[in-house]
Amino acid sequence: MKTLLVFVLAAILCGVWAKSKRDDNKVKIAVYYEALCPDSKRFVTSQLAPVWRDFRGAVKVKLVPYGKATHDKINGKWEFTCQHGPDECYGNKLQACILKDRSLQDTDKMEMVLCLMGNASPDKALDTCLDQVKKSASSDKLKRCAAGEQGDALLAAYGDKTDAVQRPLSFVPTVIINEKFDQAVQDEAVNDLRAVVCRVATTKPAAC
Repeated sequence: MKTLLVFVLAAILCGVWAKSKRDDNKVKIAVYYEALCPDSKRFVTSQLAPVWRDFRGAVKVKLVPYGKATHDKINGKWEFTCQHGPDECYGNKLQACILKDRSLQDTDKMEMVLCLMGNASPDKALDTCLDQVKKSASSDKLKRCAAGEQGDALLAAYGDKTDAVQRPLSFVPTVIINEKFDQAVQDEAVNDLRAVVCRVATTKPAAC
């Protein structure tokens, strides 16, 4: 029994190590953005979407929907001010809830965000995007999350992550490659993310 347990633990650790090694070889793309920001919508749909689809397996994307918002706790409740108003706060929370929903696979979460950001009203397109991605995630559950304390807590956490980069961000979207901010890389990535990924990849993806 003890031998079997050791074997199982070893197999688990080997699997974790192998996944870690695979992730180490991926180009890490962190995107700090806003739901209703025109520049964010343009970047996500015209730069991030094709790179994520064409370089599947060669990139690891982290999405942080918050941007130039601010958050403060007043009388025990989170209060947010978003650059494009309350609808953007709700849209950011909705995407935060999608990204944390355990009923969705990572690929589905990404497709949901891409769909929302490609919609004229990312804060109101949840049902349309669920139908498009053909996922059975609960629309009501996600909307309750976005409208309640869970959405507040998720957005505040994303706010802390954003503030750790820069408070406030000088430009939205802010794109960080391989966990290190570089203004020149940021400027290039916003307009030609594919070129950046091809240049920094340790193993040249076929799509390059």
